[in-house]
Amino acid sequence: MAARMVSFKNNKTSERYTLENKYNTTRYNLLLVIGFTLINIVLLVTNSDRYFLFSAYIPYTVATLGMILCGKYPLEYYGGGSLSDYNFMDQTAFVGFIALAIILVALYVLAYVFSKKLRPGWLIFALVIFILDTLFMFIDAGIQTDMIIDYLFHIWVIVSLAIGMSAGYKLKKLPPEEEELAEEEAETVTVSADPEE
Repeated sequence: MAARMVSFKNNKTSERYTLENKYNTTRYNLLLVIGFTLINIVLLVTNSDRYFLFSAYIPYTVATLGMILCGKYPLEYYGGGSLSDYNFMDQTAFVGFIALAIILVALYVLAYVFSKKLRPGWLIFALVIFILDTLFMFIDAGIQTDMIIDYLFHIWVIVSLAIGMSAGYKLKKLPPEEEELAEEEAETVTVSADPEE
């Protein structure tokens, strides 16, 4: 009777795939936070009335503060009148506010870039920064019903970063992929094609 090969797939391979998927999804979510935060800052500076939720709060708030203190909003925002009626900060200060906002976003960029080669410590760094961002949002804005989606988004990002960080550390504990493949080959057994044999 002809024999056939039956492969009993190693659980570690599917576990590795699942953990890698979680880790990479977390990094992708972090990239979205970076992208939308930068887009929101650009929209703010150009006086657009649009805002994306997938964004960090502190960098956007710093940019908003720069807009307010440097007189970048339309005069109606300040109560009308003319520019000479207000003691706004100069253009250099505005550039400083925007630069600070970009530097804060750059911290997330560092976490994204350096977490690429399975360095979950950088996801811890991003998690700590985002928790601080969330705490500042609650302290600054308080509990407002019109910000519920912002709150949910921040909680979701924190959970995502925690999942990715955990997956990264579990991945580091798994044996190298070559060893897993060797174990799989060793677990492949030959079984008779005839069930009665």
